[in-house]
Amino acid sequence: MLISLEEARRRVAGLRALADPCRLCPRLCGARRLAGETGFCRAGARLRVASWAAHRGEEPPISGTRGSGTIFASHCTLRCLFCQNFPFSQLGTGQEMAVPDLAGHMLQLARRGVHNINLVTPTPQAPFLLEAFLEAREQGLDLPLVYNTSGYESLEVLTLLDGLVDIYLPDLKYADDEAAAAISGVADYVAHDRAAIVEMFRQVGPLQLDAAGLATRGLIVRHLVLPGGRQGTRASFEWLRSALGTEVQVSLMCQYFPAWRAPQTPGFDRRLTDDEYLEAIETVDGLGFTNVWAQDPTEVGGA
Repeated sequence: MLISLEEARRRVAGLRALADPCRLCPRLCGARRLAGETGFCRAGARLRVASWAAHRGEEPPISGTRGSGTIFASHCTLRCLFCQNFPFSQLGTGQEMAVPDLAGHMLQLARRGVHNINLVTPTPQAPFLLEAFLEAREQGLDLPLVYNTSGYESLEVLTLLDGLVDIYLPDLKYADDEAAAAISGVADYVAHDRAAIVEMFRQVGPLQLDAAGLATRGLIVRHLVLPGGRQGTRASFEWLRSALGTEVQVSLMCQYFPAWRAPQTPGFDRRLTDDEYLEAIETVDGLGFTNVWAQDPTEVGGA
């Protein structure tokens, strides 16, 4: 965190102001959450968290050897039909808790040796999550903060996060809005996602590692390969190359499997094939990207 605690508190107050009427994501639904209204994401007036744990399934500089202190927030601004986290992202399961309690969990994770605090699907809960992080900082927490997001973000929110977030981990999901609308229920994803990624890079720059190979600051762009190539890898990475260059750190993922509503959706009711994933790798490589993590399909369930 680059800004003072006093400035950080002002930023969190700004996030709280955006939560009612709610303008935390580009949908700008205006839900009066304090009055009991919920918008598209169904988040309410209290913090709800699905889990908190040392997670070892992130990219190597995030998970390291002792895991990432991952806070899975309930609710989501998208409706991905294949969502693997649907019980809490779509159905809203999780535990309501006070902000000081979550701060305590963050400190407990730090005592267990995690390398960072990793906020997953944070946007609907951003004011509460950041307030908890600041409370933990006041009590001695000294770890990088990871903002792990679908990429569907408001520039107004990102401006408030500038100096608070150390590592951004956004998705680059789709190359066209027709696919985004059909698969994730969002008709204006592409422009918001691309503007968000550019702003995140402006704030934190390229990925920086310490002597142990752990991320301390920077951007990692994630791209999940879907059956039938519906994610639009070539167009997405042609844009990324023109916007940020070919040295930006990329994580190319093959962990798709038919979860949530995908088993009943033609074209999404099967696993990714090795050939589909290899094609995406070859596309990204052919476009000149030099910092790419690829997964082993045999380790994540590919066919």
